[in-house]
Amino acid sequence: MIRAPRSPQRRSLERHDIAANRYHDHRLGAEMVNIVVGGCVVSDDPNVIITTTLGSCVAACIYDEAEGIGGMNHFLLPDAGLDTLSLSSRYGSAAMEQLINRLLAVTGRRDRLRAKIFGGANVNLNTLRSSHIGERNVEFVMDYLATEGIPTMSWDVGGVSARAVRFFPATGRSQRRLIGSETLHDITRSENSFIERLRSTEIEGEVELF
Repeated sequence: MIRAPRSPQRRSLERHDIAANRYHDHRLGAEMVNIVVGGCVVSDDPNVIITTTLGSCVAACIYDEAEGIGGMNHFLLPDAGLDTLSLSSRYGSAAMEQLINRLLAVTGRRDRLRAKIFGGANVNLNTLRSSHIGERNVEFVMDYLATEGIPTMSWDVGGVSARAVRFFPATGRSQRRLIGSETLHDITRSENSFIERLRSTEIEGEVELF
């Protein structure tokens, strides 16, 4: 498929990336964009691979294959000790809206959006009150996509192992690798730190929390 040259709007996509670290991988010959919890990246560059590491968190990979554009977010709902009906739903919705709205700003075609979902493992988060936060993350994102009418093409969720994910936004291709216990401490520390940040952050319907 021959696509038109990238417009200024498309070329500026990376200006709105959140919590992302870019570097060039010479072995793969690609620009790697790694995101952490709270991150969101959108790209139509065929040389870009978006990566992340997930414990209890969920990553939604949403793409429009016809337009050759896609993106990934990485979010963690607050635990059950908080007012989940207000804070959790508002934060989760904000994370999803951030990604979807950035895609629609370029394509304007909600009907062509497709999703792949990763994460939501039952890892040992010592400082979180809920041992089922991974399950709640998965339940939320699946319900959200169903409500929005965005088909979920594949998912790799649950279990007890952390995951490393690669997403190729221009094609919608994805790769998943299970991670051993040696890096679990760093993942859970990052998630716990983000939960503490959420506890002290007011959400007023905006998506600038990240």
